[in-house]
Amino acid sequence: MNLISNYSSKIHSQDFESSGLTFQNTAFYSLKIALKGYFSTYQSMKNQLSQHTSNPKNTIKHDETYYEHFLEAIVHFQHFFELIVKDILEKESPLLVVKANLQPVILHKLINEEEIHAEEYNKLYSIEFSEALKTLTELLNKGRIKNPDYLIFKDKKEILLTLNNFRNRIWHRGRFALKYYSLDEFMGKYILPLVLDVVNLNEYINYRNIWKGTLSNKLDIDIINEIIKEFKVSTPDYSKVALLKEIGRIEISPSNLSFKSLDHISTMTTIEESLNMVSDILKCPVCGNKSLLNCYEYESHLEELGDEYSQNFSMFTVEEFIEDRVECFLCKFEVKKFVKNPEEYGYNKEFRFWNI
Repeated sequence: MNLISNYSSKIHSQDFESSGLTFQNTAFYSLKIALKGYFSTYQSMKNQLSQHTSNPKNTIKHDETYYEHFLEAIVHFQHFFELIVKDILEKESPLLVVKANLQPVILHKLINEEEIHAEEYNKLYSIEFSEALKTLTELLNKGRIKNPDYLIFKDKKEILLTLNNFRNRIWHRGRFALKYYSLDEFMGKYILPLVLDVVNLNEYINYRNIWKGTLSNKLDIDIINEIIKEFKVSTPDYSKVALLKEIGRIEISPSNLSFKSLDHISTMTTIEESLNMVSDILKCPVCGNKSLLNCYEYESHLEELGDEYSQNFSMFTVEEFIEDRVECFLCKFEVKKFVKNPEEYGYNKEFRFWNI
């Protein structure tokens, strides 16, 4: 049995359908996965970052889950851009995105603009992303593709080649990873601005409901634009980027928890207070409910009293109250004290995390 032919048949497969819209490939689903992966990198590193200042020169141990989210981000951002570039080329001619020379009958049909069935397309190999990008930029350079909107790919070719290089090093050898702060810089300076350039093109703007989260935050900020803006300054604040990513993580993949009434929330708050080391209950900057728990930990250390050579010398243990994290028991937003109060980043001072 030929497994490819078997599972590619209409009995087992179908053409991809995109929420009733006309764009029939997975580009915007890959974009959503990529954003989820990137936004989740703070959550996977929050414990390590809480022991450091937001200085990219600091040595930091990377958690295993960081690598998972890094892979999701790089592989799926590359996939998103590859499908977009090929979509643009295919609108010019399907011959620009496939290696049709090994299938002369199909090639002849394509030349004569005859209908090609899915089974026939399955016999064709798609060109590599680097080849597709080279084709697109050369056609743009020679004025063969007239739409000026596509010039963004000509100007950002190096960014896409770099992303593709990272993806290939991950895909083929599996030994490459960007460090936490470097990933933030690469995303904020290069990838996210290009993402916005693409999704705001007239032909793609209607697909926002596929990749963008349905939840909006109560700080009333656009997460992607805010991250991009932060990397336009000479010294980005990586703790601010961490806050933005955590808000983005919740927005793009909101918790399934639902509460029927404010009384129910009040009841849950009382329960949470009794089960956790909670010093305060605050308003959540994402879901807006008074469900953000200010959680603390005790730290103990030894103190000395008197001169160690005197008879009155003694040592005793001191326990200290330390604010550790805030976490929303409704939407699951959570940051540690590596992140500052939102007001310190210029956001709504109605929302705060820390008392001291």
